[in-house]
Amino acid sequence: MKVLGLSFGRKNANTDILVKEALYGVKEAYPDAEINFINTQRLNIGRCIGCGACSTALEKGKDNNCIIKDDFQMVEEAVREADAIILGAPVYVLQPVGQFKDFVDRFSCRHDVSAINWVLDKRRNGEAPGNADDYPIERLKRRTVSYISVGGASTENWVSMGTATLHLFGFPAMMKVVANYNANSMGTIGNPYLNEEMIGHMHEIGKRTAAAVDMEDKDVEFYGPKGMGTCPVCHQNLLTVNGTTTVECPICGIEGKISIDGDKLNVEFSEAQQARARGTFAGLREHTTEIQGFGAICGPKIMANKELLEKKMERVKKFDEMINA
Repeated sequence: MKVLGLSFGRKNANTDILVKEALYGVKEAYPDAEINFINTQRLNIGRCIGCGACSTALEKGKDNNCIIKDDFQMVEEAVREADAIILGAPVYVLQPVGQFKDFVDRFSCRHDVSAINWVLDKRRNGEAPGNADDYPIERLKRRTVSYISVGGASTENWVSMGTATLHLFGFPAMMKVVANYNANSMGTIGNPYLNEEMIGHMHEIGKRTAAAVDMEDKDVEFYGPKGMGTCPVCHQNLLTVNGTTTVECPICGIEGKISIDGDKLNVEFSEAQQARARGTFAGLREHTTEIQGFGAICGPKIMANKELLEKKMERVKKFDEMINA
């Protein structure tokens, strides 16, 4: 078993401590586990530039490699090799640091299980070039993952998007989420080693994340030492409301029905909705189908207005000249 620890925090600081202690937990339960740890802070991981080269290459029968060459490839390869992942990131303003999002934007498009299988199916049916069997299928293997968000604020709403945003890493690749842990209030705790209970949770997270590698999804019990959360899929407490009794989990994209019993709020998410959450194949396939339909909608619009758009685009291309004309 290969277990990867990823830290987007400062070297040997709080995020590193918590991720590494989770890895110690793995080693306690699985002495033969192969442990790898990467601190990304000083790595050069540029942002996605939206060039579309990865998806275009896949559709042309090639591999969907990223054309930007930096440290991203090294981290991505480590993720590919891993069976289980412990990922931690600090929160400075409501959600994890920007480097995490830069990594996710480049990682997710290349590991979207539905989008990749969409093209591979076209290859099998002779509708797209390339041999489906040539694609490195190990990229699509199911991995387990646990998230650790680290923040200084005792006021929990100052880190409210921490673990929620970390979920963006795993759902395109359909990773099995074992635990979320919001390690906030570090400004008063001082150092994780001064909180034995927190360190104990890290060890338990490591053990459970490794143990879940060979389990079926239905057998993986979520570990929520700070509560199980309102959404039964991502276990977050975030809800999008629209003035009706229908609410939505913004992380999973599933709808639930809200009810009030005195001061207690209840939300019921049906089995059908849970089965189409973003981290499921059905949920990802909904998005793939939507994206694949854009061309048929936008293409004719653009062609019908080609001359108009060329003229209007001058306002963008010659902005500096025209804005002060």
